[in-house]
Amino acid sequence: MRYLLIVILICLNFYLLFYFSKKFERTFLLKLFPALIPIVIIFFFGIGFVLKLAHIQMNFITSQALISAMMSLIVLSMINFTNQFFSYMVDSIIEFHQKNNADNLSKQPIKFFIGNQIKLKQVASVIWFLGSVLMLYGIWLGDHQ
Repeated sequence: MRYLLIVILICLNFYLLFYFSKKFERTFLLKLFPALIPIVIIFFFGIGFVLKLAHIQMNFITSQALISAMMSLIVLSMINFTNQFFSYMVDSIIEFHQKNNADNLSKQPIKFFIGNQIKLKQVASVIWFLGSVLMLYGIWLGDHQ
């Protein structure tokens, strides 16, 4: 079951990083992903509270799975926020140089940065994705004793 969950979460993060982020404006996403962190925490504490009120005892495996799910969603939110923030910074730096440093746009490293902005964003997204895979592996398949 853990293997299925980690595959689903990896696919979800791939979708969020490479497709979902292209459907919405960056300003919306920069507000959405940080807002998801407290929502996820409140949701999972709410589940625990409801289970406590219903006098349902959770065993170690169930409580560990709930905590792992909560941490996974928080990691996905943080990774996607970081990716959006990096893209925002790349765009801001390029915009700054185009407005205030137009005389030096043909000089290195500004020329390289402007000419390869899409590749820089793609490489960063791949790095964030691989980092999230490593974090999800640690959360779901790491040594839990």
